[in-house]
Amino acid sequence: MTGFKAQIARHRDAVNVAHARVRATVRTRDRSDADRGAWMEACREFHALRSEIEVYVERVSGEGLADPLLRRFVFDYLSVDPVYFRSGYQKERLLKAVKRLELTDEEAVVLRQTILRRVRTGALREFRHLCRLMPQVQTDEFVAELRAAAGGADDEIRRRAAFALTYVAS
Repeated sequence: MTGFKAQIARHRDAVNVAHARVRATVRTRDRSDADRGAWMEACREFHALRSEIEVYVERVSGEGLADPLLRRFVFDYLSVDPVYFRSGYQKERLLKAVKRLELTDEEAVVLRQTILRRVRTGALREFRHLCRLMPQVQTDEFVAELRAAAGGADDEIRRRAAFALTYVAS
């Protein structure tokens, strides 16, 4: 079965480039008609940007994860953990579908790695949804890693780790 990681990364990069162009042109849009045109063109390109990634996210939302291809897509997406405009909303939609699954060992590893990455690098909008999966993915080693992070020197990491630990099943 083919993976989606490269395709997800390309989509992330394309969205980030298009969004950066909108942000760059919005600052100067009122200087001249040419600047306004550049901003409007950047907005048009950004809104026209569409890839198979969004199609897969919509399919998961509508169909669930009975299709092995969609299931592979979801865990590749969560493994890449892309950050781009609206990616948090997309991850939330995917995590809602994951919540109903009986996870394989490989899928649980992906979720544990994603939770730890977010603890270490910053919680995003979907962090709470990830943490709600803790009872399905927790292991003694994983909980020990979170406890170590919760006792570390960095205040932000400690706070995120402590938050994740509130979802550990007793």
